[in-house]
Amino acid sequence: MIFKLVIAIVVLVVGGLYIAYRVADRETKTAASFRASSGYETAALQHGTTAFRTYGPVGAPAIILVHGATLGSLTYQDYAAPLVAAGFRVVLYDQYGRGFSDRTDTPFSIDLMRAQLDGLMDHLDLGAVHLYGVSLGGAIVARFAAEHPERVITLGLQVPVIGGVNVSRSVMVARLPIIGPLLARLYAIPAIIQRGESFSPETETGQALMAHFKEQFAVMGTERMITQMITGDALSDRMDDHRTIAAAGVPAHFAYASDDPEIPAAEVEAAIAVYNAADAHQFTGGHFFSYGKVDELAALYAAFIESQTR
Repeated sequence: MIFKLVIAIVVLVVGGLYIAYRVADRETKTAASFRASSGYETAALQHGTTAFRTYGPVGAPAIILVHGATLGSLTYQDYAAPLVAAGFRVVLYDQYGRGFSDRTDTPFSIDLMRAQLDGLMDHLDLGAVHLYGVSLGGAIVARFAAEHPERVITLGLQVPVIGGVNVSRSVMVARLPIIGPLLARLYAIPAIIQRGESFSPETETGQALMAHFKEQFAVMGTERMITQMITGDALSDRMDDHRTIAAAGVPAHFAYASDDPEIPAAEVEAAIAVYNAADAHQFTGGHFFSYGKVDELAALYAAFIESQTR
């Protein structure tokens, strides 16, 4: 009798969890349908379709801007105009699992992101470029530069992931065994959406970006890939990469915040210290300090490139 009762309780609990998991499913569309009217170009790469945009003349020196963990390339489109005005071609693209790009069958990893960037550069017939990465994008460009220093003229790093990321408890629960996927859907993904909403400025453009940011979570496979990003190696220590890049002589430019709650300034400064005369600029304003400073940041990077290539 007791055994049957225990089995019944287990069945009810498991059944209830499964129903909660299914009811909370927010994914209703494909990546292809999501990007259909985006205005982005696409590249069919090894692991899936990558959505991208280019600005400026094809023959100009190229800067590829790599976005962070959750806010996709649309968030950084304001960097294009000042950089094009400074004489560059600018490439923005969405990483796999976010924005208008595919949600791949290949699990999310730092080397999947590196391979995507490598494939996009080949697709665009780009040899050596300037790379500018923000947050997780900083980790991706560092991984790329460590593996392919001959393809990187200069490296720009804005609030880059160096020694990992300080994430909230609501996000950390996705790393728990067995129940991690359920908790990711119920707690981690909502916490990530809330974090994005905290960044959104109360402007028409800001609200449009936020609508896009939230809508991407309706694309099938987004939750899975973001959970893999949290639980895998994408947010891991990149100091060895920076030592390799510095030894290869790739010039590096840093822009970071002394009061960033997610990327400790001490970790960024430890990375700066491994370079020979890195170009470093410290700000205040937290992880999203760049809001309202895009023209300044673009000018700083353009000036750095000029100092290294003239």
